[in-house]
Amino acid sequence: MSEQVLVIRNSLLPPHLQKNSGSLITEQKEQIFNEILINQAFMQRDAAEYNFEYKQVIPYVIIRNGTNYLLLKRLTGQTEKRLHHKYSLGIGGHINPDSSTTGENIVIKGLYKELHEEVTVDAPSALNFIGIINDESNSVSRVHLGLLYMLEVKSPGYRILETGKMTAQWVTDYGVREFYDGLETWSQIVYDHYINKTTS
Repeated sequence: MSEQVLVIRNSLLPPHLQKNSGSLITEQKEQIFNEILINQAFMQRDAAEYNFEYKQVIPYVIIRNGTNYLLLKRLTGQTEKRLHHKYSLGIGGHINPDSSTTGENIVIKGLYKELHEEVTVDAPSALNFIGIINDESNSVSRVHLGLLYMLEVKSPGYRILETGKMTAQWVTDYGVREFYDGLETWSQIVYDHYINKTTS
C-alpha cells in the first residue's frame, strides 16, 4: 500500500487557478491556503497520481542568502527518473497524515520535515509564503499544487544530507538565468514570475 498524501479537491479552488496555468498566483493565496487547511483530505498516493479531480499539495521552499539562491542538481539517486540531472530552486515533498498536528502546522511541519531530510542551513531567518504554483501543462503537474515559500538565511553555510540524490551551489539571482533551460518546470515558473521580477 502506498503512502497517504494531502490533497485538495479542484472544485474547492478558485476558478482562476486553472486558467492561470504555468504561473505563480499571489492573488487569494491566503484563501487557497485556508481552503486546503479547512478541507484537508488524504488519499493513497498511487491513486492520487491519476485522479484529476484532486491536486496533491506540495510545499516548495526556495532558500535565499542576500541576492543568492541555493540551486540544487538532481542526481540519479533520486526516486523520480523524470527529475534526474534537472536543476531545482526548490525543496519540496508530499505531506503525510500527522496526528500530532492540526491546522497550519500540518503544512509547515511537512515543509520542515522535507527540508531537514535534504539540507541543513546555518542561521535560518524568516520563512515567507510567496504564492501558489499551478501548472496544467502535463498529466504529472496537473495533479500537484505547489505552495511556494522562501526561507531567508543569514549565512551561506549549508550541508546536503542526501549526497547521493543531489548537489548544491549558491547562484546569484542574475546567474540563475544561465541554468534556466535545465531547471525543472516549477523552478522555471519561480524564476519567471518571482526572481526575475524582483531583480528587474
